[in-house]
Amino acid sequence: MTNPNLQVNYRHQKGKSYRKQLARQEMIPGVVYGRAVGSIPVEVGIKPLNKILSKGANSLIDLTINGSGGQEDNHYKVLIKDIQYSAVKHELLSVDLHQISLNDPIQAAVPINFIGKVNDGIEQYVLRELQVSCLPADIPKEIEFNLDGLSVGDTVSVRDIAVPNNVVLVDEPDTTVVTVMAQRVEELPVAETEPGDGDQDEAAGEIPG
Repeated sequence: MTNPNLQVNYRHQKGKSYRKQLARQEMIPGVVYGRAVGSIPVEVGIKPLNKILSKGANSLIDLTINGSGGQEDNHYKVLIKDIQYSAVKHELLSVDLHQISLNDPIQAAVPINFIGKVNDGIEQYVLRELQVSCLPADIPKEIEFNLDGLSVGDTVSVRDIAVPNNVVLVDEPDTTVVTVMAQRVEELPVAETEPGDGDQDEAAGEIPG
């Protein structure tokens, strides 16, 4: 599979007014960091970044930094490490890109895709993602787990999740991933009789002598 390409610009400025200027250009500030690059401030286009995010947060990216410090363009393999969003509109505010080596294992968070349906009860999810360690090119897009056959009282732990041979789960094996709980049965309210209602009915049925 071909890695997505992302071109960014070296960032010379910072500050609130500069962020607003970038926003008008549909760009956000970012940082590229890693053992080989140290820390490089960059400007990142929102549209190309969103296009990569739509393919998965663990996509391995071929990054080009244009005009890095007045030098020639630099090319790196990176992963998206952290993204900040605005609280109200959930708009992109900044991004951290981690420069990696294809030959060195790294840790990454991989979402769990629950499929199937439990026999009875309700699933209570404790973990929605798992921490894995593997080479960058081997990071799975997701980890699939089938809920078929589970019943009330069953518990799935990290040790029960199957991953490819080239991937190692970092989470503790005994950590709970999902449990199946019994459904709550709501009792129907019992109609209450107002005190004295029965006496009134009896009195109403009497014939004056």
